[in-house]
Amino acid sequence: MCQHEHVRPRNENLMTDIYDAPAWQDFMGPTSHPINRIGLIYCIDAFPVNAERTKSMKPGGYMNASLPPSVRGKAENMLLQIVIPTELKEKHQKKYYDFMAKFELNELFHKGVAGMRVKIFCTSMDTPGRAELMGDCIFSLFLY
Repeated sequence: MCQHEHVRPRNENLMTDIYDAPAWQDFMGPTSHPINRIGLIYCIDAFPVNAERTKSMKPGGYMNASLPPSVRGKAENMLLQIVIPTELKEKHQKKYYDFMAKFELNELFHKGVAGMRVKIFCTSMDTPGRAELMGDCIFSLFLY
């Protein structure tokens, strides 16, 4: 299914998917067959984990944008990477993002797995989540 970008129908006059966007093309580079890279979209958001709503967690995960649109948003195709307790605020979250970047994502970007490189194309989150990542807690995934 990750070959979708390469084999899908195209119309030069229309932007029909993320692959047609200049930002995708510039960042991801040309498509190939077989595919040699995938693009992920990162999202993190909080939800209550008990009935009393006194404890919340923030799962951080990825949507694989290299999959066809009809399946990329399905739960079975999402990739969970981290779960952070909400009581950890910006400066305390930074160490977790640094760990993800240094020991997980950095290698996936530079070396990949069996020749398949992984690129984080963008993030998608609500305003409070974006503020946490863009405030004092610099989202270091993009700095390594």
